[in-house]
Amino acid sequence: MTATVGTTSGSHAARLAPGFQLGEYRLGQPLWPMRIADAYRAEGPKGPATVYVIHAKIAAVPEVRDQIIAGTRAAAALPEHKHLVHTLAAGLTGDILWIATEEVDGSLVRDLLAKKRLGGQAGLGSRATGNLVTAVATALSDIHHGALADESVIVNRTGRVRVIDLALGPGTAAAMARKLIAPQSCIAPEVIAGGAPNGPADVYGVGALLYEGLVGKPLERGGPRPSDVVKDINTQVDEIVARACHRDPDKRFGRADVLGEVVGEALNSGSGRPTNAPPINDKTPAFDQVSLAASLTGMPAAGSGAIAGDRVLASALSDSTEKWLVSKGKLDYGPFTLADVVAQIEAGTIVAGNMIMDKDTGARADVGEHPLLGPLVEASRQKRDDARRAQAEVVVQSREKTRGAMLYAMIGLGVAGVAIAVYFIIQSARKEETTQVAGISKLDGASLKVKVSEPKKPPPAARTGGRRTGGGGGGGDFTRGNENLALDMSDDGDEGSETLDMGTVFQVYSKFGGQLGGCLRSTGEGSANIYINIDGPTGRVAFVRINGKQAGPLYGCLNGVLRKMKFPTIKGPRTRAEFDIAM
Repeated sequence: MTATVGTTSGSHAARLAPGFQLGEYRLGQPLWPMRIADAYRAEGPKGPATVYVIHAKIAAVPEVRDQIIAGTRAAAALPEHKHLVHTLAAGLTGDILWIATEEVDGSLVRDLLAKKRLGGQAGLGSRATGNLVTAVATALSDIHHGALADESVIVNRTGRVRVIDLALGPGTAAAMARKLIAPQSCIAPEVIAGGAPNGPADVYGVGALLYEGLVGKPLERGGPRPSDVVKDINTQVDEIVARACHRDPDKRFGRADVLGEVVGEALNSGSGRPTNAPPINDKTPAFDQVSLAASLTGMPAAGSGAIAGDRVLASALSDSTEKWLVSKGKLDYGPFTLADVVAQIEAGTIVAGNMIMDKDTGARADVGEHPLLGPLVEASRQKRDDARRAQAEVVVQSREKTRGAMLYAMIGLGVAGVAIAVYFIIQSARKEETTQVAGISKLDGASLKVKVSEPKKPPPAARTGGRRTGGGGGGGDFTRGNENLALDMSDDGDEGSETLDMGTVFQVYSKFGGQLGGCLRSTGEGSANIYINIDGPTGRVAFVRINGKQAGPLYGCLNGVLRKMKFPTIKGPRTRAEFDIAM
């Protein structure tokens, strides 16, 4: 369905004029019609927002309404994520079911593709599609959508990609399974048949988005291969689409973020995950180092001098505007504040050869050759080299001390005890080589001591809505009693369920103290606050937040370590744990 901004399709549309009040949100102009809702601009208690009004025929079906409520609860419980639009509130005003999210601004991928078709073009191109898909896949690494489509994703004018309808996913899938809306080829067959949204279903949706972004039209059996439409890709991409959209869920990629990494490698020929898709028809100005320095600092770079340059850089670092993009190979990362860029330079994740671009002006430069950032890049490289040399010296000194101790021990023992002494010394050395003690990380041969705290007591779940009419259960029922009823977003359905003992949790993660500390060392951090959700039935870490965030080099490193942990399985849904690590 091609939509026009400023139109609606639901049965509530006639009475939802600008100024209509839904809870704390005052409606503005309509944005887009969607599959089960209409989107409106709105003004909320904290400023501009977007409100989705569920179509009356959809909200009237209890099973579908329950799925919408469950999806809203799950989306609202997530921390902020660069590629997800955060869910703020939901309610029932009279017979109108609505969901409020933070403000969205930009163009739906659905509309971008329609515009391309009108211009006689096929798809968004390989680079834009690669960055689009990898960003969406990253967003769905810890949450399931179930009904991902081209209307689910928006790209703003700077190229930032965001999934906007996460809360609507389960409800959309339920409505499709009950034939309240037409089935779509981008939805996994098992979901259309009534199956629950899960990881393989999202892999199918991401694969369908990949196909549509390249070919320019929805996935269809017997349709053209991407490599037949896009000149600069090969049949490897055809195979990726075929596997991601296989009818058998067991034959697809295991996770959406894994598919995203594969797509990034295939389409962008680089490493890592992008956080931005390039704006459509983006025209990047030619290299201009002086103009970039001027836009970076507000002053000309030439003739400034070292002291003046330091003052200018310090002034620029105080700007909190996220306007800097970093290109590594063919992948774009960002947008970042300048302080974020400098922090990544110091951590060694941005190095000479990476390109930095001001997304407001389009000016770009090699970060290693930039007049202000170049010295920081070189200093960071020198610091890492010095650290490696220091670690090597520690290893040499440690070995010399060990040899000396062995020599004195053997002299003191005498001839009769020499064989026994040598045996035990060798066995001890072998044991040290193969056993990693909790709290000690082996980094390039050096030992790094790490303090790992015991778990903090989880705070009680906060209730944000009206009273519940019944006991536990995560169905997210509404409580009637006044016209505007807020949806209780707290996950109190877990109350009374089995959870892991915190002592057991500590025993597991403390064994990984060395690896956790290794992440601190490699990123230059001194400490970190770690929050995890442990899935009960599998015993695996299902959700990670580091220092309140889900982004950055430290998050990437710690997330990889935490997801390798295996906790005892339980019958309850999940166990929350929070702890600190420090060097």
